[in-house]
Amino acid sequence: MQNVNQFERHRAALEQCIHNSVHDAETRNTMLAHIGQMGAAMHAEERTADAALRTHHARGRTGSILGWILGVKECAA
Repeated sequence: MQNVNQFERHRAALEQCIHNSVHDAETRNTMLAHIGQMGAAMHAEERTADAALRTHHARGRTGSILGWILGVKECAA
């Protein structure tokens, strides 16, 4: 999350720089659109990584619980 926050700060600074220095409206809008797409890609990557971590964590927990239950069953048998 820290990297995403840093990215957003740099993204905002770059957008401000473009607004202040690029005078051609078409060029400015094209540049801002590319920056927006970069931001969307960064956030999509963050969501993908978060989902992968949640899935991995859930599998680990399920595996541990299932292993414990099977162990208890074996001891009882």
